[in-house]
Amino acid sequence: MIIGQLVMVLIMAMTPLHIRQMGLSLGAVGFVISAHTLGMFALSPVTGWLTDRFGPVQIIVAGVGLLAGSAVLAATAPTDGRTQLAIALFLLGLGWNFGFVAGSFLLTREVPVEARTALQGRADSLVWMAAAFASLARGFVLEAAGFATLALPGGLVALLPLVLIARRPLRPAAEVV
Repeated sequence: MIIGQLVMVLIMAMTPLHIRQMGLSLGAVGFVISAHTLGMFALSPVTGWLTDRFGPVQIIVAGVGLLAGSAVLAATAPTDGRTQLAIALFLLGLGWNFGFVAGSFLLTREVPVEARTALQGRADSLVWMAAAFASLARGFVLEAAGFATLALPGGLVALLPLVLIARRPLRPAAEVV
């Protein structure tokens, strides 16, 4: 959830500036951000069903792939790449959605009831601290090095949850969901 928020805020908030720097219209900005918002929220019921069906870890892994792939797609968009940016930002939102829905599921399932409220508060604090960090860094990086240099490292950061997942003890299949 934390890494997803960081990567999403890092890339998403700078994309409108990038679109305008490419010489595209405000209509292009609206189109791309609408695609992003659709990816973030519209498929949440499907994401919940997928999490129930395949397990939260598998959905988080899929979300990591979507975040990393969207960063590459965004970074490589040509100067007339309104459609590619819309697809990239839709996938960025969907990757965030996968991580948030499945991460929330894990947060509630893995923690004893009496500790959930405190852990949720800590998780929320870390998620929003990650967003604040991304907000501070993104403008400097965009100005100094450009959009691709902002997006590509975001894609690499998106892969960090795979390290945690690889270190996680395996559970018997009956306990996965």
